[in-house]
Amino acid sequence: MRDQSAAEVANRRRLEGRLLALFARWGYVEVATPTLEFYETFLRGAGPGIGDRLLKLVDNGGEVLAMRLEMTVPLARLAATRLLPAGRVPVRLSYVAPVFRGQERGSGRQREFIQAGVELIGAAGPRADAEVIALAAEALKVAGVAGAVIGVGHTGFLRGVMSTLPEAAVDVTRDLLYRKAFADLDATALPGQARELLRVLPTLRGAGALGRAAGLVTNGEGRAALEALGRILEAVEVHAPEVQVEVDLGLIRDFDYYSGVVFEAHGPHSGLPLLGGGRYDDLLAGFGHPAPATGFALGVERILEVAAEADGCAAPIVVAYAGDCYSKAVAVAARLREAGMPTVVDPVGNAPAAEEALCIAVVAGRGLRVLCGSREEEATGETVVEAVRAVMAARP
Repeated sequence: MRDQSAAEVANRRRLEGRLLALFARWGYVEVATPTLEFYETFLRGAGPGIGDRLLKLVDNGGEVLAMRLEMTVPLARLAATRLLPAGRVPVRLSYVAPVFRGQERGSGRQREFIQAGVELIGAAGPRADAEVIALAAEALKVAGVAGAVIGVGHTGFLRGVMSTLPEAAVDVTRDLLYRKAFADLDATALPGQARELLRVLPTLRGAGALGRAAGLVTNGEGRAALEALGRILEAVEVHAPEVQVEVDLGLIRDFDYYSGVVFEAHGPHSGLPLLGGGRYDDLLAGFGHPAPATGFALGVERILEVAAEADGCAAPIVVAYAGDCYSKAVAVAARLREAGMPTVVDPVGNAPAAEEALCIAVVAGRGLRVLCGSREEEATGETVVEAVRAVMAARP
């Protein structure tokens, strides 16, 4: 939890606007869900293990509520209970919203942060997955993140590997893989074949990883996952051949509802994922309307930390006036605002008393000042806007 400066808020708003515009161009409509959900909603969607990560409160009637910790479960609830029963298939939804976490491990993780993302609900198959991955890559491009790489894995491959483990070892192994604690994993007493496959798991990434994994996997679920992943990557190539996608078969996402392809994006200077997502075909059944679905969420603040270009917070134009020219100053400010320029009127005037004509000056380090004098035709006309634009365009 932290405060944000005016410049940070301005940059965030601009990024959010660009992302929502991008999502709209891809056919995703913006929706909103309540900040508070019934506690039961998240248990039903993300499983009982999610309880410790929720910020919970009890209302006056004794009902346990929870602040949303992500947007996939609320949007699955919305789609299953209202949109899909109305016959809208597939459903393409987008959002920008703050989310809240009760407990987060690791430095740099906030308890409140903003996510932007999309959910494609009611669409199965590799081309639906490819659409979402390609859109994720486009979102990074629009946000100004250069050199990001999207790692792509599949939950079916890991399920196949861990299906050979003793039941008691599955959760521990999964947690170690999620934290990429491979040294600890190597020290864990696991049975033969699974141990060997888990040992090489960190190397099953990049070019040729699918081929190497195919030579190691021995169960049907693992082979099916590798074949599905190959088809998805082919479809991504059709969408966006320039996207940097890297197979990462050790990738595990932070929620248990993922059922198929999973992916994360990292930038050259980002220690934490910039975005993540995947397929969750079993989630909507918990809300009474089974449907295949896939999507991703992007961390807005994380993107702003690594984006190549920071827009900053533009200082408003200040309209100053002398004598009885207050009404003219107000009129000039209104005209500049109509032209889309942030403008304020100096409440005490602050223009030189001898100023007779409208003029424009740039004051170093303080932004643009418009001085209003007594020449009414200049103080209210289009020439003011044109002159201000000319000065702003000439500024370094």
